[in-house]
Amino acid sequence: MLLSKRCQGRLLAITLLFSLSGWAADYSSLLKRASSGDEQAVLEVGSLLVAGKVRPENASQTLSLLEPLANRGNVQAELLLGKVYREGLGGVAKDPKKGFELIERAAGRKGKSAEAQYELGKSYYKGAGTDPNLIAAYMWTALSLEGSEGDFLTAARKQKQELSELLNPAQRAKANELVSQIKTVYLK
Repeated sequence: MLLSKRCQGRLLAITLLFSLSGWAADYSSLLKRASSGDEQAVLEVGSLLVAGKVRPENASQTLSLLEPLANRGNVQAELLLGKVYREGLGGVAKDPKKGFELIERAAGRKGKSAEAQYELGKSYYKGAGTDPNLIAAYMWTALSLEGSEGDFLTAARKQKQELSELLNPAQRAKANELVSQIKTVYLK
């Protein structure tokens, strides 16, 4: 049976309406779990904010859930908040310096998050929240690729290649020397 274009359009609109209302119910349930202290739910809500799936009017509530978790040293919360502030996501006021500091905490000695190391390299590369520094960008990006897994790896490999092309051989050698030093001294 073939449906007319008009019927197809109505069917699509109805399907979208039900799927969106179902998503809203799921989000509301997730938000309730997060508000009751479920850390995994807080991180899921934060991930939705980073992905652009949280309405701006809900962004402040999401931040109020993520910030205490980040302040207690949760690396994933630090990374999510860092991205939100660096990029000004979800209607949150852009604060690249604050974003840089949060990402740096997640990437560093205590966090050792490979994704945060990639994001820190990105911040140095773009000069987001800090002065641009291609050697530091290369170093953190290279560190993020060592023995890592995650959705960010393709972007990290591309970023490392771009940075490699921007650095001269002496700068690349210095960056690789720093990678070795930071692994043995700082990230033990």
